[in-house]
Amino acid sequence: MHAMTFLILIFAIAFLLDLLFGDPHSQFHPVALFGRFAGVVELLCRFQFGNGVKSGFIAWFISVGVVTGLAFGITWILSALSWVSGVAAAGACLYVSIAMRSLLEHSVRIRNALERKDLYGARCALGMIVSRKTGSLSESDIVRGAIESIGENLIDAVNSACFWTVLGFLAGGVPGAAAGAIFLRAVNTLDACWGYKSEHYLKFGKVAARMDDVLHWIPARLTALAVAAAALGLGLRPVEALKMAWRHRKDHPSPNSCWGMAAFAGALGIRLGGPTEYSDGREEYPYWGNGRKELNVNDLKLAEQLALLAAMIFAIFLLGVGLCLLKH
Repeated sequence: MHAMTFLILIFAIAFLLDLLFGDPHSQFHPVALFGRFAGVVELLCRFQFGNGVKSGFIAWFISVGVVTGLAFGITWILSALSWVSGVAAAGACLYVSIAMRSLLEHSVRIRNALERKDLYGARCALGMIVSRKTGSLSESDIVRGAIESIGENLIDAVNSACFWTVLGFLAGGVPGAAAGAIFLRAVNTLDACWGYKSEHYLKFGKVAARMDDVLHWIPARLTALAVAAAALGLGLRPVEALKMAWRHRKDHPSPNSCWGMAAFAGALGIRLGGPTEYSDGREEYPYWGNGRKELNVNDLKLAEQLALLAAMIFAIFLLGVGLCLLKH
């Protein structure tokens, strides 16, 4: 069977599982198990090497290396037994690394509350996916926060995993695809666990935060292109999506986040960003986009459609690139 067929099947299995089951919340979920493992590694490294950057690097290397190696090794063994079991394992690895259904479900929960005029419910639903204060947000600000979350997490929770799966496949076949997916998910998780700017993690978590930025660098920029293509398909504003992504690419502490968020702002003809209240203070973000300031529930519904189509376009583009490279 042609190698490209394996990659297509890996994607199909992952997205089908995500469609059917989403991202189940369980203490036995692989990400939850990895988080506990990383916690143990952190304690051991802090005890042995202190609380500095070196200790954080060692902890990051061990945590990521172990799970990436396990993913590769187990999938390699299964592939040796049968290509079916190997592809299924790689598909499962990509499945636990993406969260497309979860991303949309959270948005739909917010949108449904807004359609019922339940501001309290919408604020609570938004508070589950963002770190900003939501207790007094207006409908427009709730929609703004939800669309920003979609634009940012489309990169982190979907497209980057697909990108690194394809890269892993090109480097190491089916086991490499499994390793690439788990590698990205592990790096993402460690950034979430250690990438804080608090005193406790400022030095220890520096490598985790920087590596997360590095791994999302290319997918973030490709996501802006995918959003523009999706905007064209939906009759929105593809040129504005690209213009806003480029204009605001440096207007966020993260080197990657604004590529998605600003592209959504341009495509939807709205304005995102601006001053945002967090529990630890106020962030004076600039505004992204030059469209409408007052947002409504229809904007959120369009953002969901835009995200879904952009993810599909991104995946198809990666598979096309993979096919071209495998032919050569």
